[in-house]
Amino acid sequence: MARQLRRSMAGNTVAAPPARKAPAKTATRPTARPNLTLTRQGRGIIQFLSEVRSELRKVVWPTRREATNLTALVVGISVFVGFLLGLVDFAFTEFFRLLLG
Repeated sequence: MARQLRRSMAGNTVAAPPARKAPAKTATRPTARPNLTLTRQGRGIIQFLSEVRSELRKVVWPTRREATNLTALVVGISVFVGFLLGLVDFAFTEFFRLLLG
């Protein structure tokens, strides 16, 4: 449709009338009541929070047993890694004690 409109307008050399200007805005006096409408930023925050809530409803939360098992696994691995790093630290300490002596 736009192509047909351009073709029909191509032969027409009559100038279009000038566009009307928007009326000038007058300054408004502040009212006695506070303006309770939200700003663009306020609407954005409310929209964000409502989207977060809807996404959290979609989450499949672990059961108590799964959460307990995973927590125990994390604690166990952390203790093991801590013990391993302690052994490496002790080995380096002894190595440099023998080296520097």
